[in-house]
Amino acid sequence: MTDHVIDHAAPRLGSIDRYSSAVLLSLALLFGLLAQSLFYRTPLGVNVGIASLVVLAVASRLRPAGARMDRLDRWIAPAAVIFALLPALRVDAMLLLFDIPAAFVLVTMAAVSFAGVPLTRRAADILVILGLVVVGRIVAGGALLLAALPDLGRPLARRTGGRIVSVGVGIALAFPFLLVFAFLFASADAVFSSAVTNLFDFRKWSIGELIARILLAAIFAWVGGGLFLLAGRGADTAMSPFLPRLRGLLSSTAGVTTLLAIDALFVFFVGLQVAYLFGGIDTLNATGLTYSTYARRGFFELIAVAVLAGGLLFALELVVARRTRLYVGAALTLALATLVIVASAAYRMQLYQLAYGWTEQRFYALAGIAWLGACGACTAVLLWRDATRWLPHAAALIGLAVAIAANVIGPSAHVARQNLERVVDPSGLPADASRDLDAQYLASLGDGAVPTLVEFLPRLGASDRASLGSALRTVALEGRDLDPGALSGVSLDRERARQALLAVADELRTYPLLRGSSFPRRP
Repeated sequence: MTDHVIDHAAPRLGSIDRYSSAVLLSLALLFGLLAQSLFYRTPLGVNVGIASLVVLAVASRLRPAGARMDRLDRWIAPAAVIFALLPALRVDAMLLLFDIPAAFVLVTMAAVSFAGVPLTRRAADILVILGLVVVGRIVAGGALLLAALPDLGRPLARRTGGRIVSVGVGIALAFPFLLVFAFLFASADAVFSSAVTNLFDFRKWSIGELIARILLAAIFAWVGGGLFLLAGRGADTAMSPFLPRLRGLLSSTAGVTTLLAIDALFVFFVGLQVAYLFGGIDTLNATGLTYSTYARRGFFELIAVAVLAGGLLFALELVVARRTRLYVGAALTLALATLVIVASAAYRMQLYQLAYGWTEQRFYALAGIAWLGACGACTAVLLWRDATRWLPHAAALIGLAVAIAANVIGPSAHVARQNLERVVDPSGLPADASRDLDAQYLASLGDGAVPTLVEFLPRLGASDRASLGSALRTVALEGRDLDPGALSGVSLDRERARQALLAVADELRTYPLLRGSSFPRRP
């Protein structure tokens, strides 16, 4: 049975149709070997893009004969490539925490779409079930392919490509043994060790490193095998008809009553915002707070309100029995009021940053506001057109767009530039704004900020220049190898930081090291 896991993919692999499990296993093993060479002890960079492009190329070749990608899914593969290449641009930790999972999800979606399974046009509930099926296929993929081990010793079909795949199987099986034997030979014989040094410096390898490389290759091979299975067979959507029907669980009257009650509270709050926050009415008599203190509070609470309001609207759209005109009007009122609240949160954050400067957390908070604002506008449009079933799709696409914009801007460099400019030229700041330079925080922003910090160093006053120079030496320069790193770990931010530090290394070493600093040294 396992001999025919993806028999319908045969025409894409040179008519090798009797041992397709063996073909997939060999491809998975080769991918695992490639991945361990790309990622072992190498920082994330262009290696993410290389691995993703390999998976996409193989998945495209494995798609079943006659399978056609749904036209609405044509954006998925390009988006996967974009997010897979973003680590070669930025090294900000928060960006990588989004970019890497997004790249993996998009590559997985691309593999499924190659098999002819429509994704973009699916409703949200179907996508949830489909996602669970896909996860199960990936987790079980390696186990299914291991069932092909008894078939690997049999001769593959000698039609077009048969010998090529046989060679690939042989190389994949031989590689771990070659590593072990070569390591042992290099340890036992100095002449052999010298002869292979130009290819691999085994003297730097240990048994532990060898085991770690094999385990890393196995993990990537397992996941790759699951993705290749998905590309060849797609995903089973047989469970989708059993989803419960939610429409009608709530009467129209109950839905309208809920919305009108919440609308009343939101409209009252929005009126106060227009009068006091945007209109500038005296807040001291009303609250006992000065306007600057009043305006710089409540940001995160308002963001929580916006998120809950959006969730409530989407939930009501799923369960309300009938969308009457009164219901649609009340829903639109809530959506528009929520947009005003998002604008209020953005304005409060702007005032807060003018007073206290930028941080990465505040940058991402503003990115979240941009996402919420765009989602709110989409919600109003979709409510009007009775198409809120597309709201999760719109929210996801807007999230990807905001993430790409954040990568293009570069959070750490942007934060560093904004904070340095307010020190160099504080004329536009409020009277009670902070004007101090937090050199240690700026140096801790990482490689993305280093070129900006080096650029501003000569523009600072003597005291600030000494403080920033000491922080840069302690955090960014000391203990760092300024030689070019591994090609597979290349990233634009990392390379620009290295070049910037090379240009001022001698100057930075004239500044004293910070004592008792809790900031880790950069590798």
